[in-house]
Amino acid sequence: MRVITLEADGAAADVAPGERLELRLPENAGTGYQWVLDTPDPPLRVVGETLHPAADRAGGTGEHRFVLDADQPGEVTLVARHARPWAPETELRRFRFTVRVG
Repeated sequence: MRVITLEADGAAADVAPGERLELRLPENAGTGYQWVLDTPDPPLRVVGETLHPAADRAGGTGEHRFVLDADQPGEVTLVARHARPWAPETELRRFRFTVRVG
């Protein structure tokens, strides 16, 4: 599995068909802000999502992880939005990430 930590907008990666990709985004769930990954188009498919809180201290920054499978050749730009789910207009950050499968 290829692991990619998103820290800036506009990143890109090349993966092979059949490869699994894990996107990691820094998150402090105690603030109410969560990462939402807009539903990707083929060639990617979300197969898992987990939150890993900070182990060293309460309220610390953990990671929100999305696991995606690259099912077929193609290219897609994923959009990850950091906002409060009940108030999307509160968006703090947005990352765009391009994945080329081939």
